[in-house]
Amino acid sequence: MYRFLLTGKWIAGFVFAILFSLICLYLAGWQMGRKDELDYRNSLVTTNYDSAPIPLAKNPGVFSDFKEENQWKPVTMHGTYLRDHQLLVRNRPYEGLNGFEVLVPLKTDQGQTVVINRGWVPAADVDAAQPGVKVPEPPQGHVTVTARVHSGEKDNGKDAPAGQVSSIDLPDIAHTTGLPIDTGAYGKLMSEDPAAPTPELAQKPELDTGPNLSYSVQWYVFALMCYVAYFWLARQKVRNDELDAQVAAELEAYYGQFYDEQGNYIGEEDEAVVLRKMEMVDDMPAHMKNIVRPRLAKQRSTPTDEEIEDAYLDRLER
Repeated sequence: MYRFLLTGKWIAGFVFAILFSLICLYLAGWQMGRKDELDYRNSLVTTNYDSAPIPLAKNPGVFSDFKEENQWKPVTMHGTYLRDHQLLVRNRPYEGLNGFEVLVPLKTDQGQTVVINRGWVPAADVDAAQPGVKVPEPPQGHVTVTARVHSGEKDNGKDAPAGQVSSIDLPDIAHTTGLPIDTGAYGKLMSEDPAAPTPELAQKPELDTGPNLSYSVQWYVFALMCYVAYFWLARQKVRNDELDAQVAAELEAYYGQFYDEQGNYIGEEDEAVVLRKMEMVDDMPAHMKNIVRPRLAKQRSTPTDEEIEDAYLDRLER
């Protein structure tokens, strides 16, 4: 019954099912990879964000040689803000508003220069290319800064006016300022001592699980369903072939009653009408022949009153 699976059309269909399932498995794995990335990001936030600050003096490479495991880890450092090299990062949204992030290099006691992101200020309503408020200045003189480690950004290729940058691309900032800035990571301000007015400080990032797990499961289901669909179609073809053979046999038996063994017409209906019916059936697709299939009389599950009465009379006669 299933020999047709060895025909070219069905072999090609099976090859297509294999290729489609492999694509689905690849996409499922890709979505799982995205989920793993989100899980790792969430774990860094959970583990590092509120952990005890580590001293820069004992961890001098935390900003120069960034390691992802240090993302969001608080670091305490001592030094002096280089106020003349302040930069504004353009087009930074915050709670639905456009604005700027304020970057100020900090020259540490160890001689390193670390970029500190002191927070966010809104853009002006009239001229969005400029801040809408006076940017709070960092403390003068020696200061103790606690900031969370954050990886730098890639250059987005956009130009910016003097005193501004389009992204926190640390090598570009080092080139713009001419300072020997640590280009591995920068710090997001937590606190300063002595305290000074600051821009709006960054909020704790939300833990986002994302839809990747459900997408991955869907792709795995698609990979399985393509084989289910293939074998379901094969089973349907076998079933339809069986029904077509049954219909053909029933039609042959039905129309055979109009002719004797010698082929002579013995029916009561006009033979031309019967021949036209037979031609119509022959021209129909196989799956449509059941429309003209002779319908058997329905068998009743309960006898009629007449049948009960006849059976009763038969018993009396016996």
